[in-house]
Amino acid sequence: MRGPTEYDSIATRYAAGVDERPWNALYERPATLALLPELAGLDILDAGCGHGWYAEHFIACGARVTGIDRSERMVDIARQRLGKRARLIHGDVSDLTMLGDAAFDLIVSPLVLHYIEDLRRMFSEWARVLRPNGTIVFSTHNPARTATVVERGQLFPTLVEEEWRWLNKKMRYYQRSLRDITEPMTAAGFAIEKIDEPTPSEALRQKDPKGYDRLVELPAFIFVRARKA
Repeated sequence: MRGPTEYDSIATRYAAGVDERPWNALYERPATLALLPELAGLDILDAGCGHGWYAEHFIACGARVTGIDRSERMVDIARQRLGKRARLIHGDVSDLTMLGDAAFDLIVSPLVLHYIEDLRRMFSEWARVLRPNGTIVFSTHNPARTATVVERGQLFPTLVEEEWRWLNKKMRYYQRSLRDITEPMTAAGFAIEKIDEPTPSEALRQKDPKGYDRLVELPAFIFVRARKA
């Protein structure tokens, strides 16, 4: 199997649909935002900025934003959305050599880690570019989803392929155990403050009853906040 899905080929479809998708708009985004500190005056790295929804929110809250994404097409879409209000970079969230040490107060990375092969390198880079006592907040696929996407006997982390009907696309990503996520993070010097598996909201139940039932039975994502020690 090839590596994780590259978003250039689906960027336009993704950007056109994700803002209205209940699992994103009414589940992932509220849970991520709930973990964030007061944003006014902060320097924020949007690691895996996609089409720029989060960056736009951070800017509206008074933050200075740098976004990075390895999909060139996604960065182009984000530039169309944000203009010159943010610095946007086509690059890898695991290789931040274009950014200086201790440049950010906060790194936010929504639904990105499952596309990253080397989390040790990534968390090490995040620690380097964060200021002392800086914070990371991220969401990723829940390790508890293993039984639904991983064949019996496979070792972690493992690359899996799953049909995403809303994109009409077979998506490839890494499925990991919780240990595969937390050990590289703590090895890079991060202290975990919170791990969340939120209960889906009534608004989501009204919008997507079947999706709500699935999320009540098995949370799709985990949400983590950690601080640079």
